[in-house]
Amino acid sequence: MASMTTIEPGWYPDPADPATQRYWDGGAWVGKPVPADAEPPAEPEPVDPEPEPVEPSTPDAAIETLPADRSFGEGPPPRIVRRAPGVTQPPDTVPIRSLGITVGWITRHDIQRILGGRVLAHPGQRLVARLVDAVCMLALNAVVNGYFIYQLLQTFWPYLLEAASAADPADVQVPSRLSDQLWVVLLIAMGLWFAYEVPSTLNTGQTIGKRLMGIKVVSLAPVGLGWGRLLLRWSYAALPLLCFPFGAIVWVLDGIWCIRDQPFRQCLHDKSPGTAVVEAGTGEPESDKEPPR
Repeated sequence: MASMTTIEPGWYPDPADPATQRYWDGGAWVGKPVPADAEPPAEPEPVDPEPEPVEPSTPDAAIETLPADRSFGEGPPPRIVRRAPGVTQPPDTVPIRSLGITVGWITRHDIQRILGGRVLAHPGQRLVARLVDAVCMLALNAVVNGYFIYQLLQTFWPYLLEAASAADPADVQVPSRLSDQLWVVLLIAMGLWFAYEVPSTLNTGQTIGKRLMGIKVVSLAPVGLGWGRLLLRWSYAALPLLCFPFGAIVWVLDGIWCIRDQPFRQCLHDKSPGTAVVEAGTGEPESDKEPPR
């Protein structure tokens, strides 16, 4: 059989696709193929040039897009414009503040999509719920931690009376066992607080105080609350009290932070976990949120 290089230029069946014919120019196949039963043109039609590869676009570093989730409704996921040099507040947006500093902006429309019809709890509701929970914790400690508190007072009260009557209270020696007793009481109290708040919030989003006030903790992200996020949330609220008395100031600031916070009325312990407190029973959209971990 003769080599293809000896064949005269012309239209021949395409070896790669017998249903078509292509033009052989004496050295290579050129032009577009035509059906085998069609009358070929005198000259082959040129093959369309290969499209130039499109460079992948680099997303704007100042814009953060939240993960897609059906709970956000139709349209693209909500976007957060982060504050950066040269970035100004877009129109119809609300500032996002962290520790009193504006870190970005989000549109009012996206705020409503994230909330999904849920109504943010009023700071007064959160305050009353916290006071109710504090009373519940005092009662729980009286039952479970009462013996250790009694032992602590048995040690501390005589020392206090002696220091008050001494000319120089610094001369009165602190009982060696006082520190150990104090840590035992604190650790038990912290454990009771964790057991009281975290499991109930994981299951229903509510403690006793929040249930009485008709409010609940929810996730602002398209994932469930989960043990990890609730542990982080509880830690921010509870651990400052271990640094008494300065930690108590942080604890109070944390509790009142939601009064001026925008846009989700978060306390400080809501920030990192991405949670908010809403009125229970308002706007519970169906979603594909991941199960709690």
